Amino acid sequence: MPYNILLIVLSLSVVLLFVAILQLMREKRHNLYLIDSLKRERERNRSYIEDLDNLLALLTRFQELGMAHTKVDDLENFCKLIVDYSTELLNTKMGSLMLIKKATNELEIVAARGLSDDVVDHTHMNIGEGISGRVAQEGKPIFCENIERDVRFMRHSKEKYASNSFITVPLKVKQKVIGVLNVNSKKTGRKFNQRDMRMLSILGDQAAVAIENIQLYNDLKEMYLGTIQTLAQAIDEKDPYSKGHTKRVAEYAVQIAKKMNLPQKLVRNIEYAALIHDIGKIGIKDSVLNKPARLSDAEYETIKKHPRIGERILAPVEFLTNVAPLVLYHHEHYDGNGYMEGLKGEEIPVGARILNAADSYEAMTSNRPYSKGMSKEKAIEELKDKSGSQFDPAVINAFLDILEENDPSEDTDNGTTLNEAL
Repeated sequence: MPYNILLIVLSLSVVLLFVAILQLMREKRHNLYLIDSLKRERERNRSYIEDLDNLLALLTRFQELGMAHTKVDDLENFCKLIVDYSTELLNTKMGSLMLIKKATNELEIVAARGLSDDVVDHTHMNIGEGISGRVAQEGKPIFCENIERDVRFMRHSKEKYASNSFITVPLKVKQKVIGVLNVNSKKTGRKFNQRDMRMLSILGDQAAVAIENIQLYNDLKEMYLGTIQTLAQAIDEKDPYSKGHTKRVAEYAVQIAKKMNLPQKLVRNIEYAALIHDIGKIGIKDSVLNKPARLSDAEYETIKKHPRIGERILAPVEFLTNVAPLVLYHHEHYDGNGYMEGLKGEEIPVGARILNAADSYEAMTSNRPYSKGMSKEKAIEELKDKSGSQFDPAVINAFLDILEENDPSEDTDNGTTLNEAL
């Protein structure tokens, strides 16, 4: 083969080899890029999956809690759970939940995390005012990645928010906005994104339904309790000598319960029971209730039925399930000589033991057509004398402390004697 031709062939081979090497290098770089892209995508998907798993777990827990809380009235505690879940989901420690107060049509913070007590206590916002007010008015979420650069909020908002990145979503039930859920980022460099807003919106939708159910339940409860209390007051009003009796008994009972450091929920049930403890008298004839003289044995047996009648009125009402026994047993004696069932000691619910003491003291110090009420000093001696027999000693000790400090109904001057106290 001539030398020139051989040189040309060799040159072409080198060129082709070089081209092949370049191609391999490009393919390698492309493959490396693809591998990096796949790794990034895998990490991104893993993050999405983890977020979705977290959201699913939170929603599952949230639904269970929501179903449980729709039968209680602890709205504030439930809202706190919402804020805790929201901040946990979005990996931050700053958030708040605001509800529209019906009386003023203003947004108020009912639960918060990472905010000062002063901010929580004094934040009131009109619908349409500020970012939360706008979300409440328009019913659409607002997401801000950086408040310093967002033209919507550059003028005033930085003074109101402790972080640059935030999300505010409406709490809506059937297109009706009942509040807003806010989440802020305190972490340096931590910015929320559209995915965060979608997840918070899902959580907010679930929260709104649960909150609405709790509010409806509370409204129903208050309406029913108000109706029963009105009936009890009507009974009170029928007898001018017992007017204000239930109110005074409730004042005594609540103070005793608080003095004994009973749980807040039990104190509330005791208050309910005190306000309606005589509701069963609605089933007793007026001629017996308003008799201007001592009752006969038969009449006394008749009026002793009022706790049972009251319990039958209250027991079917779910939220009064724990109140009905206090009404039923508020005439039981600590030594077992009371009625309705002759319970004794710790067998008697503590709320009923408190009602017994409060009801008896109020009756002792109140005037009746056939007898003048005792003085405070003599009534206290009666309480001491009957401690351990009619009354629980622990209840009497707490009651005596209260009466020595200040009689909450000292300005009243109506009542009867201990043996005639019903």
